[in-house]
This record gives sequence, C-alpha cells and structure tokens, in this order.
Amino acid sequence: MKQHKILIVEDNIVWFESYKKWLSKDYLFIHATSPSLGLKYFDEHLPDLVILDLGIPDFNSGFGLLDQIISRGTDAEIIVITSSKDHMHALEAQKRGANAYFFKGENIKDELPFLVRRSLKMQSLERENKRLRHRLDKIFNFENIIAVSKQMQNILTLIDKVKNNSEPVLVTGESGVGKEIVARHLHERSKRKGHPFIAINCAAMPENLLENELFGHEKGAFTGATDLKKGKIELADEGTLFLDEIGELPIPLQAKLLRVLQERKFYRLGGVNEQSSNFRLVAATNKNLTVEVKNRHFREDLFYRLNVIPIHIPPLRERPDDIPALIDFFTRQYCEQNNLPLPRIEPSFVSFVSRLDWEGNIRQLENTLKRMLVLNHKSLSLSDLPEEIKQGGLPFLHEAVLQEQTLEHINKAYVNLVLEHVHGNKKEACRILNINYRTLQRKISE
Repeated sequence: MKQHKILIVEDNIVWFESYKKWLSKDYLFIHATSPSLGLKYFDEHLPDLVILDLGIPDFNSGFGLLDQIISRGTDAEIIVITSSKDHMHALEAQKRGANAYFFKGENIKDELPFLVRRSLKMQSLERENKRLRHRLDKIFNFENIIAVSKQMQNILTLIDKVKNNSEPVLVTGESGVGKEIVARHLHERSKRKGHPFIAINCAAMPENLLENELFGHEKGAFTGATDLKKGKIELADEGTLFLDEIGELPIPLQAKLLRVLQERKFYRLGGVNEQSSNFRLVAATNKNLTVEVKNRHFREDLFYRLNVIPIHIPPLRERPDDIPALIDFFTRQYCEQNNLPLPRIEPSFVSFVSRLDWEGNIRQLENTLKRMLVLNHKSLSLSDLPEEIKQGGLPFLHEAVLQEQTLEHINKAYVNLVLEHVHGNKKEACRILNINYRTLQRKISE
C-alpha cells in the first residue's frame, strides 16, 4: 500500500512533533520551517496533503505560500491551521482553495487525525475515479460520453455491437439525458462515419414545413419554390438520419416515413421521379411509445419498425456514479473554452450533488456548473450552489422512508453529512447538531 506523504509547514518544532504524534505512523512526514522551504519541498516531494500554519511567520507569507501551492494545480489536500481566533483568516484561506482549517487549541488532537484520514480517502476516491475514466476511454474510445456507471458501460458495449448494422435504432430516455450525443456516438463509431449525420427535431416545426424538410421539393412545387431543394432524407444518403422527438411526428408523416424505411424510396414534394437514399435511421423520444400506440397517437407498424434496436438511457438519478466524472468533464470543458485555470472542487460539493435527483438530467447539471463557474471560477463549493438546487437535497428523507431505513441509520447518515459540510470540524458539527463532543464521538463510532 502506498505511504501517503504529508508536508507540514510549521516553524514551531513542538507543534510539528505533536502533529506527528497525533497522526498515524503510516504517513511519511516532510517538515518545512519557512514558506520558501515549504514551496521547495512541495515541488520536490509532491505531497498528498499539506498542513500549513497560516501565520508562518506572518499571515501575508502564509497566504502567499497557499496561493503558490494552489497555482501548482495538483490535487494535494490543504489543511490550514492558525493560532489566531480571527475567523476572517480561516474563511479567506478556504476561499483561496484550502480544504479545511483549524484553530490551535482544544480538540485539535482528536479532530486533525479524523480530517487527515477523511481528506486522503476522498483524494484516493477522486484519483481512482480519474484512473477509471482513463481506462474506459481506452476501452470504449468515447469522446463526450461519460460512462463510469454500469448502465452507461452497457450502452456503449451495445453500441459497439450494432454500430455497423443498418437496422433502425430507437433511443429513449427523459429530456436532458443525452440522446443526441448517443446517436452521434453511434454514427462516429460506425462505417458511416465519413458520411453526413443529419439531425432534425420533429417537434420544432408544423407538419407542412416538416414534410418539406424531410422530403425536399422540386422547383415550382408550390408558390415560392424557385429552386430544387433536397430534403434531410436525401442528404443523409450513406450516413445517419437522426429524428429527435419522433413521438411528435404527425400521423400522415408517420405513414410516409414507414414507406421510406421499407422501400428506401420516396418522392420530393411536387416530384414525379422516385428518389432513393441509403441511410441509417436513429430516432429518439422522451415519450413512452407503447402508450402512444395504445392511445392511437403513434402507428403500431412504425413503432415496431423503429424498435429493432432499442437503447434506453437511464436518468441521472439512477446512475449517480457518473456525476463526479460529469462534473470534472464539464468543468474542464468550460475552463478550456474560456482559457481559465481549473477550479478547486470540494469533495463535499461532489458528494452532495451526487445525491440530487437532477430532474433536468445532464443538461441541468451542465448549466448549473456553468452558472457557478461564471460567478466564481476559482472553486466549486456547496456555499456557491444555487439555492433552488440545494432544495433538491430534501428527497434524502423521502428515500429513507421508501427504503424503510431505521432511525439509527438516518441519524448516522445525517451526522456524516454535517461533518462533510464543516470539513470534519467536530466543534462546528457539535454546534449544528446541538450535542456535546462526547456524544458526537459516540455517534461516529457506532
């Protein structure tokens, strides 16, 4: 097992020896007695965690070292410790990127080892998550699809099996789950990759315009048709035709589409010469087409023709394992597009948002992250999460009821949530929970 390296920047040898005594002997300790040595040893040893006395020798120097360490862009956890009781210094340190802070004094002997273990555990999970995504990239070679969860890995495996088949694919799932991205991925993985990917939203225009978009028209077919226009079906020849919101396709056009799928031939509007197109159809919908068929809103024969290869994308709430990787992906994408350094992402933020329902799915998560980064591109933390999104954390209790969890289990889960929120600061956790320190220790060990 790897021995974690901890850099302690502390000019008081008594405090340094105390830290070593309180923490596990399994760690490899590196001691720096000044900011300059702290930065030198940080670059030389690349520690997993830094314990920084913010007042070494004064706060300006301490903050300067903190900024320089953050600017290195590593994933080292940083715990700031100070003898000053001024909360503004501690809050400023967290704002600049420190993971947590402590005041020298009571309870530090018990709290610091807990926080160090927790910080290194979260760091290990994040590193493993990145390694997993790297392995998945090699296995599946997907560009904009995050597939940490078993459900998404199964979808990518299915795509790999059917990519060169010409049968229709029906992609289903709630709005915002990424149906078009999956369709594009299927196209890019197939032998049709070098040919057009033509997309059209069936709900975006009235029936007469939609028919014209699909089938095209001859010159003089109607008033204003001054030139021949090829439709999307014709333009998709040898490529992929993606019909989004297929459940909104009017019944008359459903019949025409069925004929095209069966015969691969069609007429442009106003045309007398039959046209042909060798395309693969990928359709998508957020509706239950089985119900639509029963209600006579969708043709049964067309449904069976489309549903040869069904792909269902589960909502984000059913695959929370993908959320940390999605946060990383969208954050990197935004920072690259705007030429910004990567922000500090607090583990408590990732933990909290991974438990939310995200009714708007990936689209809602992406837009929330963009909104947060526009307002503060240096960090992603719970305090910056929009208030309406925080309210989504309430289903925790509803879920507990549905799963018939015991009160003991809920109590322990809530205590852990509070500890995450305050970065392991047990004194602050006791204040929020309105319990004494001994009771908190007992609940943690239960």
